[in-house]
Amino acid sequence: MKLMGKTIAKLATIAAAVALAGCGAENQATSSANGEEHTPVSLKPAVKRDVDPMEGRTLFVEKGCVICHSVNGVGGKAAPALDAEIGGPAVDPLEFAARMWRGAPAMIELQAIELGYTIYLTADDIANLAAFAADRDAQKALSAEDLPETIRSGLLDERFWEMENWDDYLRQGQEGDFPEGIEDVPEENE
Repeated sequence: MKLMGKTIAKLATIAAAVALAGCGAENQATSSANGEEHTPVSLKPAVKRDVDPMEGRTLFVEKGCVICHSVNGVGGKAAPALDAEIGGPAVDPLEFAARMWRGAPAMIELQAIELGYTIYLTADDIANLAAFAADRDAQKALSAEDLPETIRSGLLDERFWEMENWDDYLRQGQEGDFPEGIEDVPEENE
């Protein structure tokens, strides 16, 4: 429970840093919800990053994202597929980080169970993963043969992300156990 709390705190710090880096505020008075006027603080301009979808592809495999997520049918089914949309919008690492944040409770739980630890990602890692998630050509370059045998044999086929009770389940502090209906989780070495 303490490890989960520390991990969530780290993710919150990272998400806040990414959010602040992606925002730019001008010094102009605005009204808040309660009608009070305030002047927003000035933030540094958004940090420009060179993103590399092929580096994101490497991270997708090496960090273990592929155990739960798939692209073009390569990878696990425990979490939503990350297939790039044909003609999809330009990559937005901040929105990608926000999507990761919304899925963080389930991701943290599954990482702890499947990997024995929580994946650590830098801002550059998240930007490169976002670039990979938006690049059909980089995704087409990934094949099942690119996965090390240890990863290929550990891909999750259960659709945990479809469980409706993950949020309530994790809020109740039941980390380490699965929600009702998910009893048959493959053990390592099976």
